[in-house]
Amino acid sequence: MKYMRFKLFVFLATMMFGIRPSMAQTNITLAGTVFDAASHEPLAFASISIAGKSVGTVTNAIGEFDFILPAQYARDTLVISYIGYKSFRRSIGNHQDGNLSIGLHTSPLLLREVVIHESKLTATDIVAEAVKNLTVNYQTAPYCLKGFFRGIEEENGKYILLTEAAIDLYDKNFNGKQVEYLEGSVAVREMRRSLYHGGIKNVKNIGITLTDLLENNDVRYNRGMLNLNNKFSLDTITTYHDRSVYGISMINQTDSGMLFIDIETYGILKINMERRSRSAHNKYYQVLTRKGQLMGRVWFKFIVEFEPYDGKLYLRRTHESELNEFYDKGKEQVKNYHVETLEFVTHDIVLNEEDPDAKPLKYGMKLETGDYHPEFWKKYNSLKLTPLDEKLIRDLEKETTLQDQFEKQSTTKKRKSCVSSGLSRTQLTLTFSYSFEPAQ
Repeated sequence: MKYMRFKLFVFLATMMFGIRPSMAQTNITLAGTVFDAASHEPLAFASISIAGKSVGTVTNAIGEFDFILPAQYARDTLVISYIGYKSFRRSIGNHQDGNLSIGLHTSPLLLREVVIHESKLTATDIVAEAVKNLTVNYQTAPYCLKGFFRGIEEENGKYILLTEAAIDLYDKNFNGKQVEYLEGSVAVREMRRSLYHGGIKNVKNIGITLTDLLENNDVRYNRGMLNLNNKFSLDTITTYHDRSVYGISMINQTDSGMLFIDIETYGILKINMERRSRSAHNKYYQVLTRKGQLMGRVWFKFIVEFEPYDGKLYLRRTHESELNEFYDKGKEQVKNYHVETLEFVTHDIVLNEEDPDAKPLKYGMKLETGDYHPEFWKKYNSLKLTPLDEKLIRDLEKETTLQDQFEKQSTTKKRKSCVSSGLSRTQLTLTFSYSFEPAQ
């Protein structure tokens, strides 16, 4: 009798709040779109979470999301937040729509002049307080971030590589001091990778790109955004998670960006940074020598976002993209250009968890492709997936399908049974769009 009541509960849950049956009866899926209530423009990478719980995700580049959860969350409250908007909160069991359309309303913004008049602190003072309170606002005890990693590479306007991985990041003993080297450890639970279609030599190792992405966490590592020698300006006061937040712009010789800092706690909620040359005579902010060629770095951008859970702030999402051009010394003509885009999104936070088998994080560490299990990816609690655009499919599937490429990159030589159970060409999807716009 108890078992029958449980089945009925899960069935009823699937009929409410956009909940669909998932891969197992004990899972439910929330689905919907988040947009600006006035303009109906989609809100890319809005925060999706459950009130008081550790799980969460973000919307994709067109504001859509799928959120797979255990059925036990059916009575909890869905929370959707975006900087500058009032948060949406609704009991999961009280919504009847099959597919949610959620319009967020903007919060009133205070003009820069009003902010400066009302604040007793300068922008530099606020950043200094944020740095001073790092151990108050961020976790110092051991914890694990379970999340999704994606790397995409483009060469001369064509996509040449796709990598996806389910990754656990372990951290502990944060003392509030920003360091130059990586700390913590990583365990790759699953990975799938296309074949490489570029002309520049590629190494089958995501350790390099993953560590490049993680070092952008300016709270943990010194990327320069919190350097008090920067020029900071207090631009506005807005809201995030229904809390008042300072919006502070930053600029130095090569970098510009924004910091969003909680007014009461001085917790840093979001960091945007863009690096490019400010010289009218040189478009490169840095020139390096790579394999006999010169590599000119045109621009580099990153975004780091944090969310509160159990009284502390944790990494929710980090993004990086960069454009580099390759040319011969003494010649101005560009031979190749390369765009790389990296993403990591946290799906769950586990406190007081350590893994002795996890590999210590260090630059250039070796993390190669392991076995490929299609069933894992069909059940993985990832972000809402958007169809691969035709150009990406066309570029990467010159010789064979992505599904076949994932199989070939697996360390297991014979996995014939996996092919038929995998995703078809039309089902295979990506989470993010790949336009390279300035960080906002």
